[in-house]
Amino acid sequence: MTSKLLEICGLKKYFPIRRGLLRRPAGYIRAVDDVSFFVRQGETLGVVGESGCGKTTMARCVLRLIEPTEGSISYWNRAGEQIILNRLNRQELKETRRDIQIVFQDPFSSLDPRMSVFDIISEPLRLHRIGDHRAQAERVAELLELVGLKAYHMDLYPHEFSGGQRQRIGIARALALNPRLVVCDEPVSALDVSVQAQVINLLRDLQEQMGLTYMFIAHDLSVVEHISDRVMVMYLGKVVEIASSEALYLTPKHPYTEALLMAVPIPDPRRKVKRLPLEGAVPDPSNPPGGCSFHTRCPYSTKVCRTSEPVLMELEGEPDRFVACHHASEITLTGWAERLSRG
Repeated sequence: MTSKLLEICGLKKYFPIRRGLLRRPAGYIRAVDDVSFFVRQGETLGVVGESGCGKTTMARCVLRLIEPTEGSISYWNRAGEQIILNRLNRQELKETRRDIQIVFQDPFSSLDPRMSVFDIISEPLRLHRIGDHRAQAERVAELLELVGLKAYHMDLYPHEFSGGQRQRIGIARALALNPRLVVCDEPVSALDVSVQAQVINLLRDLQEQMGLTYMFIAHDLSVVEHISDRVMVMYLGKVVEIASSEALYLTPKHPYTEALLMAVPIPDPRRKVKRLPLEGAVPDPSNPPGGCSFHTRCPYSTKVCRTSEPVLMELEGEPDRFVACHHASEITLTGWAERLSRG
């Protein structure tokens, strides 16, 4: 089995709600609440869930773009040494960030309009003092060719490119330092469908060429199925299921995963598709319900779901599959099974 590259244990990020003249905390928004998982070297871990479930906040905590409230973030460097990222000082973190990069969601706001493409892509090289101007220009030209653009594009500015081309520039910037792990924070959600396919295929090709590891955050479950080796499902700041892509899409074990899959549209107007609408709204993250955080919307909930919080545990007989549900081994998620049976 491939070795771990990243491991998160008990990660929490609480944002204070400040009120009154003195702006004292009156409560906390639990954006990420006791999240634990790992990423293996060379794999793609897809992360899915509704808007506001904590996907992006979790990723930014991993990168320490925002500081976590609690928990540990372990990374194994090129020498095989375990490093606790949230214990590093500023200089140590700068060195480690050469190995961990991010592709942002919006290609229109993630690129500085005042900087040329050369300045944007070469900025990581300048910050880490890698090469002189000529060597940096050669590296930028190489990266542009790698992502499907031309070397002469380095003299242009972001407003002269389409959305898909801008995202390619963002990918080139992320690859400038030869990273090992790339966090893709919804990299195709702002793009047209045809362009999405091109960017996804580019990411897969780059992974094969450079041996990259991806944490791929997205809303589109069909995109996640296409690119991911394993999928992690989040709800209200917690992880509710982790499984291989094939297993999760064939036999979801958590009711929330089933609801997400049932919401995926089928591109056939003649087919009548059964829906599984969830009742109610997502609970307030500053005042989550007791017991299972999903029990207020779950059609399978029982008394124990309302009183006891389930622990994310590996299912017996299904190695490498984790579910946070009291009834994961008992209930049959009939909605998704019926939809699959109808083709």
